[in-house]
Amino acid sequence: MLSWQQENWESFTASPENLHHAQIVTAPSGYGLREFCLAMVQYTLCSNIDRERNTWCGECQNCQLFSAGSHPDFHVVCNEVESVQGRVEMIGQYSYRYQDESVREKKAQLKKIIPIDHVRGLIENFMQRPHIASRKVGLIIPADRLNINAANALLKLLEEPPGDSLLILLSSEPSRLPPTVLSRCIQIHLSRPSHEQARTWLEGQTASEDVDLALELTDGAPFKAREICETGLLQTHKELLKGLVGVCQKTTSPYQMSISLNKLDFEEVIKWLQEFVMDVIRWKTTGKIPWWHAGTEQGLMPERFSGEKLFQVYDRLCRYRRIARGSLNEQLALDTIFLSIQQTVR
Repeated sequence: MLSWQQENWESFTASPENLHHAQIVTAPSGYGLREFCLAMVQYTLCSNIDRERNTWCGECQNCQLFSAGSHPDFHVVCNEVESVQGRVEMIGQYSYRYQDESVREKKAQLKKIIPIDHVRGLIENFMQRPHIASRKVGLIIPADRLNINAANALLKLLEEPPGDSLLILLSSEPSRLPPTVLSRCIQIHLSRPSHEQARTWLEGQTASEDVDLALELTDGAPFKAREICETGLLQTHKELLKGLVGVCQKTTSPYQMSISLNKLDFEEVIKWLQEFVMDVIRWKTTGKIPWWHAGTEQGLMPERFSGEKLFQVYDRLCRYRRIARGSLNEQLALDTIFLSIQQTVR
């Protein structure tokens, strides 16, 4: 168990025989949501829980089948992105039974939404008796990607759950879920690690010399920090910030910046832009100098920014993030945002 999740774990395992049939586990992306939820699943399936260590035994048939990726009573419903590109291999393994096999061969863009057919399949399986474990366990990941029809279908399972089942919903953005779904679940809000906990863990995971910078760029999220260290996104983020400074100084074209980022995940870019604009707002209102300002020309000073326009840009970024899962022209949105950022400077 991750050090910063120990208290959450002790709370979850305090009374395993009295678990609520639906649990929603929430935390910002990159704080170990998937790891915690898979631990919940293995603990629930285990037929010989180790009470002394407060964990699963790792030796019973249920534990062995779970680790092998073939437990018949564990069901994973996720979108195509999570199934194919997710960082946890086990989630991809278990999602096969609900995914079209052709998804693995797709050349086109993978879908981010969980359709109603997947939820109907889960309901059908949940209505059957468990094969070998004492209960069936379902994991929906990320639950906030359920489309409206899928979320409505899920209500049937939440309102009339079989007695031998546990449904776990994972979400980094629970506000995107309908209140009717949230109200029928017990919520577990995972603790965030301290900077020292995150730094210690990350140093054991990567040889990068930019551990502190990676944590700064990911709001202290250890798994996201590891990802940007290992995939080159750390350098991409540095280049984005350098380009944004150039846009503000009018030495870089907003449209060139937009084009250079069009192959990255749109929602991730929007989050980065939100962080940049918020850094400038803090700089202007509190005097806190952003770390990325070191080495830039002194002509870029907080008094040159329009506070009113900064808040307008931030509001627009929030709106784009809310509607990003709909029919939004992402390239045009990026063009508009970079031009708006440039116009915040007098």
